[in-house]
Amino acid sequence: MLASHCAQLKSLSTLLREKYDERNKIIARGYANTSLLKADLEIIRVQKIITRHRRRCPHCKLNESCLLSADARSRLLPSEGSVVPIQTF
Repeated sequence: MLASHCAQLKSLSTLLREKYDERNKIIARGYANTSLLKADLEIIRVQKIITRHRRRCPHCKLNESCLLSADARSRLLPSEGSVVPIQTF
């Protein structure tokens, strides 16, 4: 997971980690399917909250746009990189 300076995003990621831990415990103990379904729904709920936060938080938007632009610059163009031909038989 990427390091973030946004305190709210950090607390949400901690909550998500806790939900995954709860789900893993349910799987390990073999509880009923309804418990596993509830745990999965909680994980989805927290993921939606994180997505909504990242769209609205100005700090997270800025951080994400910086990461995307840095990633785009690090890629080589096809003409710049070496291409290894694939032999087909």
